[in-house]
Amino acid sequence: MNTIKSKLLLFTFSMLVFSCQEKKNKSDASHNKTVDKNGRSEKYVVIDSPCELISIEEVKRMFAVEEYTIAMKDVVYTYPTCIFKWDDGKITTSVSFGGQEIKSTRPSEVLIVMIKKANAAMFKRSTSIYKEPQEISNIGTMAVWDARISQLTFLSNKYMFHVHVKVTPNATENKEKAIEVSEHIIKKMNKS
Repeated sequence: MNTIKSKLLLFTFSMLVFSCQEKKNKSDASHNKTVDKNGRSEKYVVIDSPCELISIEEVKRMFAVEEYTIAMKDVVYTYPTCIFKWDDGKITTSVSFGGQEIKSTRPSEVLIVMIKKANAAMFKRSTSIYKEPQEISNIGTMAVWDARISQLTFLSNKYMFHVHVKVTPNATENKEKAIEVSEHIIKKMNKS
């Protein structure tokens, strides 16, 4: 009798687990798409790191630096961050010390910070510190560039990205490259 009871209990437990798993699968499928206010369906993507959206080879092509070794870091500081750096001698700094000017070079860099479950209020709060905000059209839901910190922030598919590009002393060129990286990220997200 004990054997029958334990087999019955095991069967019942297995059926519960199976039915819960089936509900979870149906629920996950229904969360793959959401509907925005205009009735269009918007794909919901799950990305854990911005490094999933851009590779070293793509950075080499975008920035025409095929001949340089690019270091890539996939880290989480406050948020998931993807960092690309290479030494091409284009970024220089100078400081005066004891009456002498000291010049040094820094690596060119592209940093991409990703914030999940972002919304317009978070975007506005995040970009409120920009001293020279410049709205950029046709990048995600909303986008702002600040030349002072050489960063473009955009909102797309419930993700907010900060794209910092410092690859030249020219702010306009950095902005153009930040836009190119942002468009690439959005395109990759839409394919996911």
